[in-house]
Amino acid sequence: MIVYAFVLERKLRSKLSNLRLFMVGCGAIGCELLKNFALLGIAGSHNGMMTITDNDLIEKSNLNRQFLFRPHHIQKPKSVTAASSVTIINPDVHVDPHQHKVCPETEETLYTDQFFESQDLVVNALDNVEARRYMDSRCVSTQRALLESGTMGPKGHVQVIVPHLTESYASQRDPPEEDVPHCTLKSFPAVIEHTIQWARDKFENCFTQKPGLYMTLWSTNGSPEQLLETLQSGDEPEGVYRVIKMLKRRPFRLGELCCS
Repeated sequence: MIVYAFVLERKLRSKLSNLRLFMVGCGAIGCELLKNFALLGIAGSHNGMMTITDNDLIEKSNLNRQFLFRPHHIQKPKSVTAASSVTIINPDVHVDPHQHKVCPETEETLYTDQFFESQDLVVNALDNVEARRYMDSRCVSTQRALLESGTMGPKGHVQVIVPHLTESYASQRDPPEEDVPHCTLKSFPAVIEHTIQWARDKFENCFTQKPGLYMTLWSTNGSPEQLLETLQSGDEPEGVYRVIKMLKRRPFRLGELCCS
């Protein structure tokens, strides 16, 4: 349940308004958190700032669960778009969007110890264990409080990590990751397992999903003449435009197989 800023005690509202917060990840969890932060009035004063970073771009598949994004945002940066959308919810909040990865390569130039120490709170909205462990190590070394959150299928978790009071994220071992996030496969494959899974998905799409869609369309709609009559009547059988696209790109000679 969301606690709106106007029902909070004045001293607490002031503290939230002056908060300096750093959030890594602007996907499904990041959108939800940003919405909550805006409704709480976090970084609503000139002294406060929410710094968010995500090096990913918005894909069509994101729209069903990342509600700060719309169809016209596809292929735009997640962090910049999320920052713009959240200011519609609360125009007073200050958000600084970055498009950088938080990793050892940016540790000496962008996200230094001094940067972490200037933050009151660090928030994880990540989709992989490796990045979570790295963020945890940075918060441990700089003694910053960390709000860790994540999902795995239908399950979710939240862990509040406070220096000198609670255990760190790395104190417990996560279960092995069985699925690779779609955005990682599509944009940031980093290990051989990613490329193998990408090839499997591509093969499945080319030789199972598309032929299956083609056969289903013709088995349920009869001859081309009947399909044309259906289209002229205003009805659109499921998958018809994808099948038309496949027919336009069909190979005419051996070796011209196109899976795009």
